[in-house]
Amino acid sequence: MSTQGTLRWANRWYQGEVTPSGQPATASYPQRSNGSSHGVRQRVRRASHSRVVRSLARAGLIASGVVHVLIGVLGMSVANGIRVRADQSGALEAVADAPGGYILLWVATVALLGLGLWQWSGALTAGPDESKIFPRKLRDHAKALGFVGVGLACLAFAVGSRPDTAEGTKTLSSTLIGMPGGVFVLAAIGAVVGGVGIAFISRGVSRRFREDIDPPEGPWGQVVVAVGVIGHTLKGIALMTVGLLFVGGAVLTDADWTTGVDGAIRWLAALPTGPWPLFAISAGFMIHGLYLAARAVYLKR
Repeated sequence: MSTQGTLRWANRWYQGEVTPSGQPATASYPQRSNGSSHGVRQRVRRASHSRVVRSLARAGLIASGVVHVLIGVLGMSVANGIRVRADQSGALEAVADAPGGYILLWVATVALLGLGLWQWSGALTAGPDESKIFPRKLRDHAKALGFVGVGLACLAFAVGSRPDTAEGTKTLSSTLIGMPGGVFVLAAIGAVVGGVGIAFISRGVSRRFREDIDPPEGPWGQVVVAVGVIGHTLKGIALMTVGLLFVGGAVLTDADWTTGVDGAIRWLAALPTGPWPLFAISAGFMIHGLYLAARAVYLKR
């Protein structure tokens, strides 16, 4: 066999087209592997479309929507001079203090963790995606982790703990500022949070959120889409504000700047422009909560 023929045989053997003896490869191990993988995807797809799993996902979306609405209400309260924690911890504390609140928190925990698993399964069944920077699988994973994070926060309050997100974030920032090179890590965290905010704005303006929702035709469907656009955009601006404050805290080596959503809302409340920016951001959280409820009704996939 010539050198060229040897190279051709080696390449075909490497691709699994022939056996080491040069005979056509009749063993279909790669095909069995692909078939097995396809079978797993089919089982995951069937499970994600089951009534129980979809009901759990819908309940999780409603729970997440309620948390967003409560954050918006607390933000409005800050604008009116009421001293409350206007963030996720404040919202969950309000639920815990309500009659039957701990039962609701347990229900929300199960629903949100189920929603996270359902959203994660979307990455296993997603089809081709034209996006090269932030493909569908990565988007599904990011959303799933976000829902699981809210679910774990609900669990913490359900078992009687009262974690303070703002104080925890401030403590972490203080630790980073005191470490060599920690300010760069803090600034990087701010950049990531700001980047997520930009992604929310882009997702709202471009209406890419429609990959997750199947609104009806006609005027009501247009209202649902408008709610999605406004909610994503204003929440994105809020997250960008949080990210900028983190970067500011890193530059000024001041952890007081880095208290998360609660800090961003209080910073907006102190602006010389008056309460209008804060009202807009608070309304944005509430509108995004309505979008999540609408997504639960018009769930896609």
